[in-house]
Parts: sequence; C-alpha cells; structure tokens
Amino acid sequence: MKNLKIYKSSLSRIQLPKDATSALIINYGEFCYATNNAIYRSNSDLQHQLAVYDNFSMVIDLSTTKMYIDQDVQIVSYAYNTPWNSFVVGCSNGDVLLIQENIVEVAFKCEDVVATILCSPDFERIILLTEHGHVTLVTECFEVLNNFNITETSLAEKTLVNVGWGKKETQFHGSEGKDKRHVNEVIGDGDCADDSVNVCWRSDSLLFAIGYFNKITNLRSIKIFNRDGVLQSISEPLSGIEAVLSWKTTKELISFSQHINEKYCISFMEKNGLKHGEFSIPSTINVKQLLWNHDSSILCIQCVKSNNNYLLFLSCTNYSWQIKKWLTVHDKVITVKWLPDNSLQLITADGTYYILHWVETLCSSSSGTLDWVAVIDDCSILLTPFKQVIIPPPMFDVKLIFECHVDSVLYLPHNQNKNGNDICVVTDDRSIHFYNYKDVLYTKSKTINSILNATGLCNHWFWLNENTLIFSLSEVGNFHFICILKVDNDSINITKHPVDQPIVGIINHKNGALIQLSVGNVLLWNEELNQIDPHINLPEECTCINIMDNKIYALGVSKRLFENDKVILNNIGSFCIRYPFVLAATLNQELIVHNINPTKDSNNQYRRRVESGSKIITVTGNSVILQLPRGNLETIRPRPLTILSAIELIQERKYFTTFDLLRKERINLNIICDLDPLKFIDDLDEFVIQIKDLSWINLFITELDDKNYLNTVYASQFQQNMVEELPNKVFIICSQLINTLNKLDTDKYAFPLLGCYVKLKRFDLALNLASTNNAFLKHLLFLVDVDKLYKTSLAEYNLEMAMQIINNSQLDPKEYVPFLKELEKMECHYMRFTIDDKLGNKESAVKNLVLCEGQFDKWLKYVIDNNLYAYTLTLFNQDQNEYKIIAKHFGDVLYSKMDYLQAALMYNQSTERKKAINSYLKIGFWKEPLELSYELNFSELEMNEIKANILSMLSSTQKFREAADFAEFEMRNTELAVEYSIKAQDYMHALYLARSRSILDTYLENNIKLACINTTQNLISDINIQREKFESFVIRLLEIKVDISNESMSYDNLNDTSSEISSVSSYRTSSTRTSCRSARKQQRKMWNLKKGNFREQPTIVLNLKQIIEKFDKFKDDVKSMCILLIKLEEFDLSVTLQTSLESLQTCILKNKSNIWPVFNETEQIIEDAILLNPLKILPDKSWKLSILE
Repeated sequence: MKNLKIYKSSLSRIQLPKDATSALIINYGEFCYATNNAIYRSNSDLQHQLAVYDNFSMVIDLSTTKMYIDQDVQIVSYAYNTPWNSFVVGCSNGDVLLIQENIVEVAFKCEDVVATILCSPDFERIILLTEHGHVTLVTECFEVLNNFNITETSLAEKTLVNVGWGKKETQFHGSEGKDKRHVNEVIGDGDCADDSVNVCWRSDSLLFAIGYFNKITNLRSIKIFNRDGVLQSISEPLSGIEAVLSWKTTKELISFSQHINEKYCISFMEKNGLKHGEFSIPSTINVKQLLWNHDSSILCIQCVKSNNNYLLFLSCTNYSWQIKKWLTVHDKVITVKWLPDNSLQLITADGTYYILHWVETLCSSSSGTLDWVAVIDDCSILLTPFKQVIIPPPMFDVKLIFECHVDSVLYLPHNQNKNGNDICVVTDDRSIHFYNYKDVLYTKSKTINSILNATGLCNHWFWLNENTLIFSLSEVGNFHFICILKVDNDSINITKHPVDQPIVGIINHKNGALIQLSVGNVLLWNEELNQIDPHINLPEECTCINIMDNKIYALGVSKRLFENDKVILNNIGSFCIRYPFVLAATLNQELIVHNINPTKDSNNQYRRRVESGSKIITVTGNSVILQLPRGNLETIRPRPLTILSAIELIQERKYFTTFDLLRKERINLNIICDLDPLKFIDDLDEFVIQIKDLSWINLFITELDDKNYLNTVYASQFQQNMVEELPNKVFIICSQLINTLNKLDTDKYAFPLLGCYVKLKRFDLALNLASTNNAFLKHLLFLVDVDKLYKTSLAEYNLEMAMQIINNSQLDPKEYVPFLKELEKMECHYMRFTIDDKLGNKESAVKNLVLCEGQFDKWLKYVIDNNLYAYTLTLFNQDQNEYKIIAKHFGDVLYSKMDYLQAALMYNQSTERKKAINSYLKIGFWKEPLELSYELNFSELEMNEIKANILSMLSSTQKFREAADFAEFEMRNTELAVEYSIKAQDYMHALYLARSRSILDTYLENNIKLACINTTQNLISDINIQREKFESFVIRLLEIKVDISNESMSYDNLNDTSSEISSVSSYRTSSTRTSCRSARKQQRKMWNLKKGNFREQPTIVLNLKQIIEKFDKFKDDVKSMCILLIKLEEFDLSVTLQTSLESLQTCILKNKSNIWPVFNETEQIIEDAILLNPLKILPDKSWKLSILE
C-alpha cells in the first residue's frame, strides 16, 4: 500500500572535460572519471554536498607514466577497490595495472584487451573480461583461479536431471490449462540480437553470472559460476533476453530484461538456471540497466524512450510489481549507483550530479474521512476506503487513470472544512488535477497544466487548502526552494523562498505549514505574512513527520520517535497518529499505543505483539491496518482505540453500537455508565429502547460494579485524567433501572428485573416476581444458587415458594419435602422459630419462641445455650419477672468470665441484688456496695461485715489514702484513719487528724515522728546516691570525649579504601531477619553501660538526663518533708535534707556544659540525636526554705 518518494535531493554541477569517456561513483559525494589516457578523482569533503565539483586529483596519466611514455596505450576499463583504496585499470595493450598510494605496477597481463573489470562485493575476487569473451578470475592479489572462454561448451556441476515425472504432455498443469501441455519451440533471436557480454556478482560474493550470445542456439544464455570460477549451471533456453543482467541484493534471483512475444518484461531466474516468473513493463522503453537497492525493495530501471532518458522506480507487493515513479533525466546517464543508505546517485553527460534519497511513503486521507489510501501504479491511482472496506493489495476499490505518469496524490489536512475525501493528483508533466468525491464517485473538477518549466526536481507536494499547494524545488548548484502555489480560477502564482538545506518534509500548521530541513531544523511558513521563520530544531533528520495537538511527532533516521525535541519511543519502523494516541510499529515485532497525555497510573503505553516487519498503513475507527512484508494486510484492534471509539459513541448516545463493540472486544460494559453516570441514568429509557435484546441487558446488569473502570482498569488507555465517580453506583443504577423497566413493561422485562433484584441482593423481591410465572422462577434459579433461594423463601416463611423451588431444581425431594410438610402442621410462631433456628437466625428464632405460649423453660434453655441474653432482655420490660430471671443468668455468665462490673449491673437488675455487692468489691469499688447496702436496708451487723470487707479490700490493694478516708468518715475510727495515713506516707494529714480529734498522745506522736524520720533518711540516701552516680557518669563522659578526639585524628590518616572494604556485607548479614526477642536483646545491648560499648556516650547522657528528671521530682518532696520536720522539731534533719538536694543541684548546674556542649552545624549532622537535645536547667530556689540556710 506504500508509494516511493524522494525525501531528500541535491543537484550539483561537475566540471567534466569534453574528452571524459566514463565516470564511476565511489561513495557518497565521491566519484572519479576517466579519459582515454587518465583517471581523475574528486577531492571533496564527504560531509558536505558541494554546489560545483571542480577540484580533482589525478590518479594516473598513461601519457606521463614512465613505462608507457613512448607508447599509444589507452585506458579501456577500470574499477575501484574500496578496502585497499586502489584502482585496477585495464589498458589497450592487455596490461592490468594496480594503482595504490600513487604507486603504479603491472599486476597482470592478458593476451587481449580487458573490456570489463568487475570486483566482487567483498573485493576478494576480480573478473577480467576481454572483448572476445575470455574470462580470467583472479584473487585480490591477482592469483589466477580460473581462465576460460564464456562461449565454450562445458558441463556444469549442477546439471538439471529428469526425475521421471513423464512427458510434458502428460503432466498436470493446474490453472495454466491444457494449452501448457505442448512444449513451445524456442525461436532464435536472429541477427538483431545483442552479442555483448555482461557480468554481475551476487551480493554475498559466492556466485556470479555472465550473460552472452550463444551462436549455436542463436540465443542469449546465462551461465552461473561459483566464486572460484567453476560453472554451476546454465540457463534454460529463453528467447528475447537482452544484455541487461543484475542479481537481486537479497541473493535469491537474477533479473534481466526480456521480450516475450509482444510483451516487454523484467524476468527472474534462479541460480539453477530456471526461469522464475516475470512482470510487464512499458514496451515503449528500452532498458539499459537494472539496479536494486540494499534490500531489493526498490528496483530502478535505467531506460531510454524516444531519445529521452528516464529512471523508473518500482516496488512489489503481493508479487505484483508497480511503477511508483518516472524520473526524467535531461541528458544521457553516464553512471548510476545505489548506496547502502538508500540513496541513488547518478551522473549525466552534462555534468549534473544527482543524489536522491528514497523512502517509502503512505498517501492516506486525514481522520474524519473514509480513510482512503492511494497507491500509485504508473499512470493509475488505486484507491481503497478502509473505513468501508478492507481490500488487500494489489486489489482496490476505485481506479483513476491518467494520460501521464502519476507523481503524487494529495489529500487535505484534517483542519480544513472542505471535504477530506477530495484528492489532488500531480503528474510527472507537472500538471495538477483536482477531483471531488460525491455520491461514491470521483469527478474531475479542475486541471492546471504545466505549472513550472524549471529543470529541477519538484518534491514534497502538500495540499494546504483549497487554493494553496506547497512543494520543494531542488535546482542544479545545490539550490533549494520552498514554492507556494496559489490557484485562482485558472490562473496560478508561484512564490519561491530559498532555504539553506535540502527539504525533507512539509506538514500543516494552524498558521500555515511547517518545513523540515535535512539538518533537523523546522521552519514555519506563515500564510498570512507569506514569510518563513525558524520554528523548532529536531535532534536529527527525520523521514516521517506529523503534527498533533500543536506538537511535532517525527521519526528520525536512527529509528527514534520524537515529540518535538524529546525522544518518546525507540526502535520504531513506522507510526501514525490519532488523538490522543501515537501508534507505532517497532522493529522488534511490537505495536505500541502511546498516550500523549499523562495518565493516572503513569502507564501511558499499550503494547502487543505483531508479525515481524509489519508497518502501519492507516487507523480507521478502532482498527489498525498493518501491512506485512509480503504485502498482506492484517487488522488488529488495540484496546485503547476501542475504548476511545466507545467513548465517542457514548457521547453520541449510540448505546447499541457501543454495546456491540464492547461485547465483541470483551471490554467490561461498566464504561457505558462510568463516563458520565448521571447522564446515563437520565438516558436509561433510551438505553433500554436501543438495546432491545433482553440477554444484552442481563449481561450489562451482571457486569455492573461499584468500581469506576475508566479510573482503574482502563486508566492507562483512557485519554482523560479523571471522570467523576458515582458512589453506590450499583445500587443507584439498578434502582433506577427497576423503575424504568417497570414503567415500560414488567412482564416483558422480567428477566432484567430479576437480575437487578439479585444484584441488589433483594432476593425477597425477586421471589415475589418469580412466583407469578414458572419461567421467571427458572431464570431466577439460573441467576442464583438454589440453596440460597430455598433459604430465602424459608426466611420469608413462604413454604409454597420453597416447594416450587424444590420442584424446579435438582434438589432431592425426599430430603426437603418431609420437612416442609412437618412445618405446615406447626403453630405459626413455633414454625417460624423452627425455620429461623434451622437458618441460624438465632435472635429471630428466640423472638418467635417467646411468642409461643407455655414455652418458658424451652426458650430460657435456648437463650442460655445460644448466649442470647442481651437480645432477649430487649423483649421484656424491666419490671417483668422474665427480665429479672434472664438478668440473673446473664450476671452469672459475666461473673464466670470475671467481668465483675457488668455482672454487678446485671445482678442489680435481677432478683439477687446481693450478689452485686460482692461483684463491686471484686473490682475495688466501695461506694457502690455501701450505696446498695443502704438501699437494701441491711442490719447493723451486716453493714459492719460489709464495711470490714471494704476496708480489707482497700488495704490489700494498698489504697491506704482511701482506706484512711473510709475509716474516718464511715467507721468513725480516727486512730485507724491515722494509721492508714501513716501507711500512705501522708504524715501531714495523720498529724492533722491526731491533733484535730485531740487523740494525740506520746505513742501516736512517736509513731508519726518515727515514720517521718525514716522516710527522710531514705530520701537523703536516695539523693546522695543519685549525686554520686551523676559525678561518676560525668567523669566517664569526659574520658570518652578525649578518646574520641584522639581516634578521629588517627582515622583521618587512613586510606579511603578501608571504609569501602569494611562496608561490604556478606550474604549472611546483608539481610537481617531477627525475632522480637532478639530485637529486645539487641536493644538492651545497645544501651549497655559496659565500658567500651560503641554507644556508651549516648547511654551515659541518657542516664544523666534521667537523674536530672529525678531531681525535679525531689524538689516538691524535699520541701514538704522539711516543713513537716520543722513542725516535729527535727530542725537538724531538715537542714541535712535540704543541703543534700542543694548539693545535687549544684553538681548538675556545674556540669551542664560538659554533658551538652554547643556543637557547630557540621558536628550536629554527625552526632547522636540524644546529644543534641539538652534539658532546660535553671538555678531554681523556690523549693528551698530560707530559714534552713
């Protein structure tokens, strides 16, 4: 489906002398030419194409060469040896010269004149062919491998043999018919046959072929030799063969021109000499040379027609050869050559040097049309609208025929309002033909003849709008122009804009057109201002360029795909665009759909495998048309394109088409409602009316999900970033759909209604609908598990429906029917209890059992067995006897579980409230049991016993302060209150009670005083211990800091490699998997105060911090104890206590700077965090008593 175009061209002038006899292209921009006596080579810079080549260096001049200075020797043939940078020259006296580094030597001598010298592609073999057909095959060192005359009769190594298939007349010939049974006699070519000898090598240098005229058979024959000159095979007898011979670069076939009856053909031959097909070419031309590009995808035919020189360029698809380009050459072609970069170079007799870079191109209409693809075939255009029909080449849908050869086919870009199906055709006589598409027919609307008389090359034709065409013009002298063609009725106006580099592409732009130059620069032609300005620079030269969303997408020669100047994909063979996707076929058999917009999951690429060598032809709807290497077409539907098409259809409210598309492509149907849920709900009537098919509606209901698939599953394939989600989507849509279906026709849409009920898990409503028709019930059984429906019908106490479900299912009637019959005989509430108990609805079961008369013992046992106390309590009032009985049993259960508080609450509401007192005491409550005791009017003896139990409980739980209050206020026992105050170390309160109640005696005072002195002494001891620890920690901390400073100095002298080696972990230590116990053990080791521990310094600081925090707690205790001691006349002891704490405070303030020194900013990054957060220590004196100082 592809055409050929010259995507880059340059025309230069060569200053050839008049006596130049031949020329030879060596490399890109490098060539040589020869006269009768001399060879000259160009001295150009290969990196730049020159306007004029006039700088040549002489390779050899026989007239000045010492060995031929007195002889009339001329140059007959020559060849260039690339690896050795040398020339092999054949002279008229039979000498073969080797010229290397200006050294000339006679490498070989022939008895006859060497008319042709041909090196093998690997330059390891050289063929020397004389005028009389004598062939000498030599190595690169001119060692003779073989020597023979081409006309000699000899036996080939691989002679064809008859394998016994019978005569030609008796063989089956298939579609060729019976006429092929007769062997046609091969007629000789006659006296007009060309008797010249021609030779060609195969690209791998293993074989070469020689064509010659066989005078015995009066036919031209072709002999195939191996690289050592041994004859392998001879061609079968064929008439009409011309002296044009070329081996395809892909090695399989030899090509040659041939006259067959009245046809003129290019024929092919296998290496065994048998013909392998042909194709016709215009009979008006005369073929001079056949040239294949590097991969044999393009055949160039050098020919002459009516004394005019042409180059024909052909390509093959599905074994059909088509002429894609007629290139007119205005003078005789001296030499022509394909180079590996797919550039064709030729030199003409007038000194014009062409460099033409060829590329395959696709001529397709823009999006929004019928997706036409145009294929050029000589004077015809083969058109196929892929939106309507997919036809593989060489077949077509519409064919347009012209009088001249077609050069280009143009379509309007997609931003034009004009019909995008119209075409503009440019022919090789530079005429322009406009065709309108209407009513499935193309009709010619206008023709403009011969718009330009310049001799340059016109390429890159671009139809910008109805009246404007743009093309490039390359003229001799390496001049390049952008030409703007304005059409006004029958008159035309052409404006030329010169540019510095060859033009390689033209595309549309909102302000005009973008022109890409060969160096990657992109220029903008502003239509309104009619001027060209720089626009953007691409990283490299690009062979294919397109624009979408004001961004340029270009495929570089390095097979990288650019978005403006950024690489987005690599290894790309072809691409096309459809907003918002770039579709690319890679060289490693993948199709990539790249979303140009960022996606929510950062996955903006969809990939799938395709056949090797596939290239994108066009995109139509949700289909990508790929062409395989042989020419066949393959249609695939990438998921992103399908979703994009579905979204467009949903927005157009084409629900039937959308549903059908998603169902065929196996895409979740949720996206129908996920794009705009509220709009979809409003369109439910339209949705149901369009779909019609009940099975499709059921399928939609089945796939409904609360998840928004456009935001989750298809997020990377959806062009928008986020769509608004509908909470409780399934519930809302099913509810609205139920209303819609009921409004339309309940019986008709019963199946979808059942699906909605099942989706909402409203099996009761589904059973109600299914009960009206046995077919509905069968459908419901298909949707829902039969056991679930059976249990649902039982839960509704609908025994009749349960029986229908059994009869319409595979359930065993013997197992279920007796149970149903038994239920029918039961009392209503007891039947419901039995059903609920069987279904596991315990609460409903106990409720129904309670409603049964005379079943108290049974329901009480049921409550106890199933632990239904809390629910059963809600069925009675608190003043009912049943409530109190249940509360008592509930309390027992809670008491057994040691939940004494809730047990007490339940006992308090039961018939056994006394048990609540014991439960309260179990959890340490004493006010609640007293309150309950007073409420129950206990006797004095019982009250005393309860109070004793409370006091014992408070004492055993060491709640001495509460015990003191209880003894004082409830038991009226001051002495006991004083005793418990002393135990609580509340000496001030004990002293207050003793003095305020006038019970203070010597014994009691001594007890208070003794307890106070003991507490003070313990406090002094604790303070002194903390001070000693603090001082020892500070001393050790200073030692550690000194050691660290000494070690850091020695570490600075170590080589950096030591740290690198020590940081390498083994496979045993690189991954740590410790248990919790090991982790705690490791944590204890980390904060160990053992000398030498690697975290000893932060551990010491942590301990010092804890001592300082203890000092803050000591201050209040010391102050209160000092006041009490003064009241007890223990003045000396109070002074000692205050002095000890003051000593600890002084020690802390003195060493604060040693513990937390002020670090600079760099050190703070390195040090441990605990060393960087000092406590706020202020010289506080508020805790001191000044009378003790």
